[in-house]
Amino acid sequence: MSVLVFENSTGRSRSVKRPRPVKSCAECRKRKLKCDRLCPCSQCQKSQRICKYSASEHDGGNTSDVSDAETPERPVKRPSRPSAVPLGETPGFARVSGPASSSGNAGPLEDITSRLERLERLIVEQRDAEQRPSRTKLHYPHVPAPAVTIRALSVKGGLRTRFFGQNSTKVLLNLFSEAKQFMNDMARTEGARELFVTLQKVYKALQEDHKRLLEPITVFVDSMMPVLKRMADILPKRPVCDRLLEAYIGASEGLYRVVHLPTFRQEYENYWQGKGHCEAFLPRLLCMMSIGSRFETEARGLGHDRLDSVHAPTALALVRNWLDGLRGKHLVDINTLQAEVLLVHAQRTITMHHQESWAQLGLIVRMAMTMGLHRDPSEFTHLTPFVAENRRKLWYTIMDMDLHVALQCNLPCAVQEGEYTCRPPRNLDDEDLYPDMRELPPSKPLDYPTSTQMQAYAASTLPARMRVAHIVNRLDTIKDYDEVLEAAMKLEQMIDDVNSIFPRHQALDTQQKFKEWRLRALLDMHVRRPLLALYRPFAMGTTNCPPHILNSYLRSSMTILTYMDELDHSVPGFEDVDHMYQVILKQEIIQAAFSVCYFIKTAPDTNSWGHWNPGTSPDPSEASSAATYDTRPIWSTKKLTQTVEKTMDSLISLIKDSSSDIRDIVALSVVLSSVQAGTPEQRFERITSGVRKILDTCLQSLKGKAGSTISPIPMTPALSANQPREIFMKPSTSGKWCAPAEEFPDEHTEEYQLWDNFIDHLTPDSGTIKQDFRSP
Repeated sequence: MSVLVFENSTGRSRSVKRPRPVKSCAECRKRKLKCDRLCPCSQCQKSQRICKYSASEHDGGNTSDVSDAETPERPVKRPSRPSAVPLGETPGFARVSGPASSSGNAGPLEDITSRLERLERLIVEQRDAEQRPSRTKLHYPHVPAPAVTIRALSVKGGLRTRFFGQNSTKVLLNLFSEAKQFMNDMARTEGARELFVTLQKVYKALQEDHKRLLEPITVFVDSMMPVLKRMADILPKRPVCDRLLEAYIGASEGLYRVVHLPTFRQEYENYWQGKGHCEAFLPRLLCMMSIGSRFETEARGLGHDRLDSVHAPTALALVRNWLDGLRGKHLVDINTLQAEVLLVHAQRTITMHHQESWAQLGLIVRMAMTMGLHRDPSEFTHLTPFVAENRRKLWYTIMDMDLHVALQCNLPCAVQEGEYTCRPPRNLDDEDLYPDMRELPPSKPLDYPTSTQMQAYAASTLPARMRVAHIVNRLDTIKDYDEVLEAAMKLEQMIDDVNSIFPRHQALDTQQKFKEWRLRALLDMHVRRPLLALYRPFAMGTTNCPPHILNSYLRSSMTILTYMDELDHSVPGFEDVDHMYQVILKQEIIQAAFSVCYFIKTAPDTNSWGHWNPGTSPDPSEASSAATYDTRPIWSTKKLTQTVEKTMDSLISLIKDSSSDIRDIVALSVVLSSVQAGTPEQRFERITSGVRKILDTCLQSLKGKAGSTISPIPMTPALSANQPREIFMKPSTSGKWCAPAEEFPDEHTEEYQLWDNFIDHLTPDSGTIKQDFRSP
């Protein structure tokens, strides 16, 4: 729009441009580009620039060609006015078209224009928000999980205490009050007393047998000969060592990269050829032999015969003796650090003492930090590329082990995210690295198979997994589910990436005992383990949990219990793979089985085949410890029960293994029997039958061993008419199991004390319950 001013009668006119509102973004005006007036505009999107508009709605008269955000100090331009009429000229008439000729009428128009621009910007932003992946809108108030479902503390005499995290059987049993109370009462109940007392005696016999198997051979440990000479003496022949070394590499050097394999193989050859080796070679080799023996030999590394394996307890005792004798510069040697890591790894395959491993790994992490492994080698110019990359591999191995054990114990990691600068190792084969190299080759894509592929991917997920571990350790401070779901969504995406990069149902190589399948299963559990630890307090401890958490938690639990179904049980080598899976992931399997039992318990109708409606939760008024979640997944209650029963059979078959604890198995058996539908008599019979099956297996494993004098299992006698089984299967009005007080003697016999000691690990409040029963 223009303003024509007739200044004389001759008709000479002058065109004056009226100020127009600024509509293009600042970047397009500065570069003289055509702007489509979106936010962000197409030009800024192409060039990855920040798109900004001038705040014209705040100053309607601003017609500057530069945005206020760029030059706020620049004065506002004023519209040019018509020049004054020269003297001597007769003025004609001045005709002004439009209301813009008056400065007083410019305000309303500019105001309307600014409002339209603001409305347009809001519409564009809303459209862009709808096109982006929308974030889940949470409408679930956070309900803190009860402390008894997250942690527990065992106290003995007020001085001896032990902390238990949410993954321990002791804490998981708190979710099943009926089964827990049943176990507390059975030693003092006619019809099951003898059965459970016999179980305690069998447990003691098994403990003594395991203790005997784990004792090192004294002739080697107590000898006055140099420790390295004793290490050489317990090594088997070279063909056996070759087989055990390959077994270790196939079982461990995938996710946990400790040594550079070509270099170690060369040192291995030099040792057998008598060409000399470093002092730390034999300690590292013995740890590798112990790990290989656990998964490759029939004696599982606990036999004294050196014809096919090494005696792992003796080998590890000698390594510990050698490490304790080091002083000075040897404590900051990379080979010493490798021996420490291998020793902890080997010990964890024999006995699952998670808290001891957690303490040892804390020392190892600090030992590595004193050697500077937590800083990226690029910060130190005198480290060669070969040494630098091996340091990265070892650092991430230590971090992964520490995170794994910390999640098992529900205790903090030794290092938090941001406290280290070491970059993840590259996806390269060990053959691509050699001592004289000048620079590292570029990393291969993660979907390209190499000897470091598993660790390279696991290292890329480490920050997300460490954040989850930090959240798990401060659950009491969580105010809503936003932070939980945000961290969990990343882990679920990583699990999908594992399925994409390492297909789950690809061709299985039976020649190497399903090596690729085993490493892929361990990698999947590396990511799935923190997801389960994050979801469990909410899925099993709160009453108003988002349906996604419930379904995802159950789906992951079932995945753990059904992993072995992918393999053909008739293929040679299946038993070794199954044993390896059950031993390494034993705690995860038990936790998953308890979790599935919880979903069986909370099913709306345990007799139905399942038509749960995912996505709803009970009203707060309906919430209770036994609240029913109307979130049935794709599996029926019958399928869930069959899966746990199959898992129970696998756990029972491993009772004779040194890493097994029958208390966990007994607790799971009682829980599974108590959550299934049926009459009180049927549930009672299921519980006793399950315990009897465990006892049969225990007695079979003890049969023929020295010192095992266990009396036969007594048959469960029928209860008298005035002592119905319902009293053990129905809670009283106070919420506790009730039984006639006169049935309990005033003084506890030795059998009662045996049972109380047996369940103390699982139900620490048994003494309190006992007093409640005896009180009038």
